[in-house]
Amino acid sequence: MAYISIQSEKLHYVQMGSGPCLLLAFHGYGEDAERFRLFEQYLGHEYTLLSFDLPHHGESKWNDKKTLTAEGLTELINTVKSTFVVEKVSLMGYSIGGRVCLAIVAAFPESIEKILLMGTDGLKINSFYYFFTRTFLGTRLFIYMLNNPGICLTVAGWLRRLRLISATQFRLVVHSIQSDVKRSLLARVWPCLSKLVYRTAMLKAIVKKHCLQIVIFMGAYDKLLPPMLAERFAEGLPTVRVFIPQKGHRIFDAENAREIAQKLL
Repeated sequence: MAYISIQSEKLHYVQMGSGPCLLLAFHGYGEDAERFRLFEQYLGHEYTLLSFDLPHHGESKWNDKKTLTAEGLTELINTVKSTFVVEKVSLMGYSIGGRVCLAIVAAFPESIEKILLMGTDGLKINSFYYFFTRTFLGTRLFIYMLNNPGICLTVAGWLRRLRLISATQFRLVVHSIQSDVKRSLLARVWPCLSKLVYRTAMLKAIVKKHCLQIVIFMGAYDKLLPPMLAERFAEGLPTVRVFIPQKGHRIFDAENAREIAQKLL
């Protein structure tokens, strides 16, 4: 197995393709590095793809109390550049993996060539996520509700009836806390990635300053992360292109992987 050490922890990655350019890929919540395997046949001639297991996913080895930081991502990029002898890397991310990509952009834009985001998180600060992971009261309430899933479901039901969360978000809550294993994963992953949250205006300023080429795919039927987030982000940024296929949040599969890959190429 292949690992890269950052912040004294180990991120596992799977290497695919043999192209001269380097592409780092980051999967969504509850997935692993193999999620991007279907892109290898379309991108492998142009890119060597390093698909990473995020902290607490797959084969990565990550301390429960350690938070992934911008400094850690900078360390990752520097290590990758020196190991594979490249000046720049490209990024690919799905869902929360997209937020990791945007955090790398914020921390180290001069080392980025192209970015492909799919059903991406991070285009706007989620007020609920920020409250539950970055505030004194919220973090304690988050732990309490995970230890008392019945209360968590009751609160989520109230929020749904008040239309403060969507039906899709409510179903996501139910799915994420329905077993001890899933509650444990949520309790570790949410705090671990909580520092990778940035204001939209700051991200847009970085993209504009460095003329970063970004391709964003958002599902037309995605109720969790709707397409308007990408459309608003792209306003005033000529180097950002947005595509909206007739998909939900699980936006890429064998049916459209080639089309998505072609937009990056």
